[in-house]
Amino acid sequence: MGLKEFIQDSAAIKAGLWFGKTFSLPALRRMARVVGKAIASRQSSGIVRNIKANQWVVSGETMNKEELQQQTIRVTTSQIISLAEYFYYYQHPEEGKGLIRLTPEAERTFSDIREQKVPTFILGPHIGNYDFFMMALSWVKVPLFVLAYPHPTNAYKEQNKLRASVGLDIHPISFSSFRLAKQALKEGKALATGIDRPLDNPEDAKYKPVFFGHPAAIPIFYTRLCLETGAIARVACGTRQPDGTFTIDCSEPIIMEARPDLMEENLLNAEKVLKPTEEFIRKYSTDWAMFYPVWPEVFPLIEHLL
Repeated sequence: MGLKEFIQDSAAIKAGLWFGKTFSLPALRRMARVVGKAIASRQSSGIVRNIKANQWVVSGETMNKEELQQQTIRVTTSQIISLAEYFYYYQHPEEGKGLIRLTPEAERTFSDIREQKVPTFILGPHIGNYDFFMMALSWVKVPLFVLAYPHPTNAYKEQNKLRASVGLDIHPISFSSFRLAKQALKEGKALATGIDRPLDNPEDAKYKPVFFGHPAAIPIFYTRLCLETGAIARVACGTRQPDGTFTIDCSEPIIMEARPDLMEENLLNAEKVLKPTEEFIRKYSTDWAMFYPVWPEVFPLIEHLL
């Protein structure tokens, strides 16, 4: 079984849970660093090539070959450490809960959702420990209806079971889940979804908003849901800090704007969301765990850097 096949198989989740239960956190982090460097050394693998293409764009298209390789090592190491920590804290929740810190904007966001009942759509780039971030939202009592990847692999299905077990209401994206999402907003839940994973068939994308200066075939369905329900959007992420704490941050409220032209409307609103997303990703570029090619058209431009 190759790396990609293992990652997509439920065995990866079972192995992660076993490691998280069997080993101490320092031991898990040591092992994760070794695995992260080993993944980055596979320079011909699709995952490594995708990381380099994505990071090259995020850097402002400035990194040379050596800088790109070092950044890739940081990205893969960060992500494997994040996975190890997630599987550990999933099974040691009291330790995990003690690490959570909220920025003032995150405090306002969650107060608006819980106490003020403000209809809110939380949009999360895959920064840092994404699964721990979602679990942390459940721990701080943010009622969530999560719109998840529409075509889950066996690993995704197992991940969704773990997410559901900590109180997240998980629904793969579909027309029926959109109807349920609207009802969930009325019941006081916030919606949540990831926003930076490219579509499975990017050539079929009707809308390609500008993201880091390039058109990107990424989801924008949230613009329509916000307009139809009156929900505000907030970009949010959670990141590991040097002192070991886990900080959750949110953007200011983003209000969708209606336009007579549907193309203009969707691109305008998606790009309003992507601006703070870019700011978060630039700030935490080594923690951006995006292993799919967001801008496949740049590969010919950077072949000499791969």
